[in-house]
Amino acid sequence: MLEERRAKAHLKTLHYERVIARLYNRKVRPRLVGMGDLVFKKAEASDPRHSRRKLAPRWEGPYRVVRAIRDGTYTLATMDGKILPRT
Repeated sequence: MLEERRAKAHLKTLHYERVIARLYNRKVRPRLVGMGDLVFKKAEASDPRHSRRKLAPRWEGPYRVVRAIRDGTYTLATMDGKILPRT
């Protein structure tokens, strides 16, 4: 009896999560980034040159996309053409 109620509650939670995700994703539009596009890179918190204070910059750049490896993964280069490691 108790296990049935738990299973039913679990299924109800899964259904609710799917509905909420569908409602959220309805307004999300994918941004296609191609080679040669100029992009910003999120500033890393572990960067020793910049302290992560309240007013620290959150984005670095602009950088040029040199190669698209897969969705959301790109090789970036500075405006001078120097390729960034691990981007």
